[in-house]
Amino acid sequence: MIHLTFITVGDLPKGPFKEIGDEFKKRLGPFVKLDHRVVKTADNISIPEGSFLIVLDERGKLYDSKRVAQAVKMMEDTGQHVTVVLGGPKGLPIELKRKAKLLLGISPMTTTHDLAHIFFLEQLYRAFTIIRGKEYHY
Repeated sequence: MIHLTFITVGDLPKGPFKEIGDEFKKRLGPFVKLDHRVVKTADNISIPEGSFLIVLDERGKLYDSKRVAQAVKMMEDTGQHVTVVLGGPKGLPIELKRKAKLLLGISPMTTTHDLAHIFFLEQLYRAFTIIRGKEYHY
């Protein structure tokens, strides 16, 4: 089981966005030990020692779902702790981006923080269903 810390800058989604996010966190339970942290500013981000850092960034690499699943499988196989950081509306400091092992884009289009949050959780769930051969990804 992979251990993943998901750090979100700003506020958690509210209303229906929160409900969708909570549903994906529940679905992820059998696959990942998820530690979700919320910080008010990017200055408060602390990356666990030795963690594989992924920063969600608008200029990051764009992977399809199968490629995300391959990356997740590789991380799961190595047993390495993974940290994923989702910045706020003003992005993240360049110093943090430079520390990242992977800058990952979720879309070339601009979207809201709430949607980006849900999109990441859904794609993580999708990756595990691909890896485990579960019916979800068609």
